[in-house]
Amino acid sequence: METITIYDLIQYHINEILAKPKPSKTEMARVAKAQSYLANPKDDGRFGKALEALFVSKTSRKKACAAQGKIDNYFWLDGKRYPIEYKTNGGRIGHLYTYRKPEKQYIMYALTYTVPERKRKDGSIAGGELRVVNPIVMTVKDFLEVIEKCHAYKFPEHSGKGDREKGIAVSSKKMYDVLKEYCIPFHPDTHYTSEDFEDIELF
Repeated sequence: METITIYDLIQYHINEILAKPKPSKTEMARVAKAQSYLANPKDDGRFGKALEALFVSKTSRKKACAAQGKIDNYFWLDGKRYPIEYKTNGGRIGHLYTYRKPEKQYIMYALTYTVPERKRKDGSIAGGELRVVNPIVMTVKDFLEVIEKCHAYKFPEHSGKGDREKGIAVSSKKMYDVLKEYCIPFHPDTHYTSEDFEDIELF
């Protein structure tokens, strides 16, 4: 499957809406909101917010990124609309560990990360690799298993003693290697069943 960066996916959805003869007011509101997120370079989460606003089902009335503590989005599971959390690149995940039934709660994850370049002792340059994981859907239980077994977590630099919530370590090569081979791509209009998520081999 061809990989697509988060930025390119955002632009694809913006262009798809703008190319319509008569986009709806809701669709144009999504585009405006996504563009406002992207226009704020100080916001490290701007790409995730823009993707969340745009990557929705055809019948969605969503216009913007959900407020903190609210449901990010819905997807089709066993013929019903089911809540799903969106995560892109890094971000805090401490709250995921509090879920009572992580095997029955779901997450969409996408990654676009460029490995920083560094000079070796011999003068050659290492790094520069672009790592991309197309949007995937998995249970919170499986996602946290990947995070833990790959040690793909960190604590934000600004965390104090009373604020030690885990965040995703986007630089983890082990996490990237596992997730790029994961077998369930995500699209908000795809109909999934609970059986799709059974007996998934992660390692």
